[in-house]
Amino acid sequence: MKPAFALILLLIAPAFLNAQDADLRSQAAGLLERAHSASLAPNLPNLERTDTFRVFDPNSTSREGSFSRVVIQGVGRREETTFGDYHVINVWRGDVLETTHANAVAPAVVDTLMRITPIDLVRFDNSDVVRAITNRLLNERPAQCIEFDTIVGQTREENEICVDASNGTILSEKLGDDVIEYSDFVPFAGALFPSKITYSIVGRGTVLEITQTMTVLEDGNANVLAAPPDASTMQRCNTFRRAIEQSGPGPEPGNGGGEYDVVLRGIIGTDGKVHDALVQSSPRPDLNTEALKLVSQWVFLPAMCNGRPNPTEASFMVTFRGR
Repeated sequence: MKPAFALILLLIAPAFLNAQDADLRSQAAGLLERAHSASLAPNLPNLERTDTFRVFDPNSTSREGSFSRVVIQGVGRREETTFGDYHVINVWRGDVLETTHANAVAPAVVDTLMRITPIDLVRFDNSDVVRAITNRLLNERPAQCIEFDTIVGQTREENEICVDASNGTILSEKLGDDVIEYSDFVPFAGALFPSKITYSIVGRGTVLEITQTMTVLEDGNANVLAAPPDASTMQRCNTFRRAIEQSGPGPEPGNGGGEYDVVLRGIIGTDGKVHDALVQSSPRPDLNTEALKLVSQWVFLPAMCNGRPNPTEASFMVTFRGR
């Protein structure tokens, strides 16, 4: 399974490709294409989008945050995110970004928010094998649910995407241990967008509840894109080279039978070292400290922007075997 706008080709054994019915896969792909058509506006106006969200942490009380995006078509956009001590304002105009917190690493929950809103549109790739399409009721609405396996190497995930049988919108996605539910769709600019989103993790329960609004911006004055006070100015990269790993020590294998991937995010600085790393997802929290320590030892050739070293946010995966 791949995001609609970040395509990654994953190869699997031909035997798995031959194990599915071609007509069934075509029907499933058609359902996803219809979902894209239902929730992609052909022409967006000047707009304001506001997300308020609540985070549920088993180790503390629920916490709240907000995200807003103002877009003036053809001119630029302004985004503001607030969650605890994390408060960032970004204003884009042409090739220039004005930001209050350059190279800040967003908390994991904020990164998840950006990924699943305004709606997570995905497509099948060669790692996905469709097993069945079933009919059921979701929130009292008739739905068609695509049951499929995602197979990468020896790993197989049982996944499911359900779409509204009437209007074609995505009602729910189960991708790995992530479960996303969309509801209360409202029309905007010729498309349908969910006003309520729930994100859960299998075995943990609800992690994030989001209320989302989309409104036409009646006053399209470019002054709403004025740079925030004390902002740093960054230029768009006309030429870019990604960071290249030079040294990435891994953990010592254990004597057990398990294999666990801890995913982290951080900034690869101009010195080639990883800064401000945090855990994005982990099946074994007891391994997090070791994963963070290892990533702090990794060394890269820094990314290059317009011929100069450039700090860049990146994701890292530490695989623990035999733990």
